[in-house]
Amino acid sequence: MAIGSSQGFALADMLVLCSFALVGLTIGLFPTRKLFVMWAHEINRGEQQESYPYPRSHLAFCGVSVIVAVLAAFLLVQ
Repeated sequence: MAIGSSQGFALADMLVLCSFALVGLTIGLFPTRKLFVMWAHEINRGEQQESYPYPRSHLAFCGVSVIVAVLAAFLLVQ
């Protein structure tokens, strides 16, 4: 918020950008929900892995959805 206000955006504009980014993140993490649930059940059973493989396609979808949401918010603010 402070960075946006120093760049000349109003507080309301920054709230719109932040909320759109959170919506984009929520949409982007939607395909990974089954993996997160599976990993959480494993951790609750005490079966922790050394590393949890995160598919690159899920990461790409998350990044693209956040970027698209932020661009949509930026166009809405202008």
